[in-house]
Amino acid sequence: MDQAEELRYLFLAVQREGNRALTDALAPLDLTPAQAEVLQALEQYGSLTLVELGERLVCENGSPSRLVNSMVEKGLVQKTTSAADRRASQLTLSPRARDLMPALNQIESGFNQQLDFLDAATLDQALRLLWSLAENTTSGKALLHRKNHT
Repeated sequence: MDQAEELRYLFLAVQREGNRALTDALAPLDLTPAQAEVLQALEQYGSLTLVELGERLVCENGSPSRLVNSMVEKGLVQKTTSAADRRASQLTLSPRARDLMPALNQIESGFNQQLDFLDAATLDQALRLLWSLAENTTSGKALLHRKNHT
């Protein structure tokens, strides 16, 4: 195995293990990591169309309509007709989701603290490396939207 392949598989291994751990942490809230990302994006922005939400999600490429529809059915997302464009739907957190947000944010914060073993210089170096690999990808652009809160 050459180093490039090893690096690719290490990224995949870390991502999968992180996703498993996050899935386990979210289980008491009956949320998946993808559902948690949708809720956090809607909390951050307040209200988004399906297209706008899709532009800000790393967990879904393209249109997250199936994910959102399942969350509407679950009572986590409210979907209303957009006043600005009657063809579009506006998505917001439901009251049930708003009640879950403090626990979700606490889980997310605790999960992120697992990286506290990295010193600032190592974390900065890792971020620069990962951004250089992701910056021109669909997922990288979605994350950049969220990072810049636009």
